[in-house]
Amino acid sequence: MLKLKIYQEDGVWCVEDPAGYVVGCGNTIAEAFKDFGENLEAAIEEYVEDDDLDKFHISAIALRHALLDWPR
Repeated sequence: MLKLKIYQEDGVWCVEDPAGYVVGCGNTIAEAFKDFGENLEAAIEEYVEDDDLDKFHISAIALRHALLDWPR
């Protein structure tokens, strides 16, 4: 389960993962979620394409392989 922080700041809605690695913002909650989804997808792509496996924990490598097998 992914827990998200949802808030409004200066009239802009934002959706953020608890660690703050992925944030999406927009004029509406729907726009914020759409932006979050696009940014999450970009973060996953970057993670999957990183070939420096020495820096990853074994569980992260397993997740990476699972994401590579996930239909796009």
